[in-house]
Amino acid sequence: MDYRIILPPQELRNVISHFWVGTWNVLEQPPNETYYIVANSLTEITFAFSSHRQHSNLLFSVVQGHTSLPNKLPVQGFYHLLGVAFYSYAIPTVFKMPSSELNEEFIALDTFLGYEGRVLNEKIATALTTEHRIKILSDYFIAAVRKQQMEDKIIIGAIKKIKASNGIIKVNELANDFCLSQKQFARRFRAFAGFSPKMYSRIIRFESVLQSYSNTSNLTDVAYANGYYDQAHFIHDFKTFTGYNPTAFWKIGEEHK
Repeated sequence: MDYRIILPPQELRNVISHFWVGTWNVLEQPPNETYYIVANSLTEITFAFSSHRQHSNLLFSVVQGHTSLPNKLPVQGFYHLLGVAFYSYAIPTVFKMPSSELNEEFIALDTFLGYEGRVLNEKIATALTTEHRIKILSDYFIAAVRKQQMEDKIIIGAIKKIKASNGIIKVNELANDFCLSQKQFARRFRAFAGFSPKMYSRIIRFESVLQSYSNTSNLTDVAYANGYYDQAHFIHDFKTFTGYNPTAFWKIGEEHK
């Protein structure tokens, strides 16, 4: 077998360890009909072809998760492989999922990526050279990384907007403001901030009450000024976040001055 390793573009070197190409001699052996897996700290996407020549058929493409276990699987006979090997810690950045979800997995690419996987397969199948295929893959993953970086900036912007409003904001409208679906926004926000957008807003609003209250303040007025529409709602949040009702909480504060 002829085996080669190709380094990724500079922008992907914190995400992709390497591309690799393996080619068997058609004249010396029958096609490979078993895919062998050994323990691997990397997650790989592999494209299998009928040969290394131009216009060879793309037989299958798979995502092989990082694994501590050897395995062998029956596949359609191939003579040529192209692979891309990802660092496992980069999986959340590239694929928006915990790395643990790919551990020991072996999944068809179009099942894993859906429509995008089918489009990627078509592009790889019609490309005529290894260099062109690597360019297609590099462009795809550079776009994925840049999109993720942009979404991080979006979530930072959303966090700043919530803080600037002291938590008095319509959370449901934030996703639209930042051009994300409600589901995407909630998932990205929780991953970045550690709370759902609604909970984060509640905590920020509660903190604004603590910051604006003083011994001379009327607690009811402070609550209304910070977006609480009734006493019951305010007291519920206060107990949730402190374990005490407002009077008992401030009394404890006075005792420990």
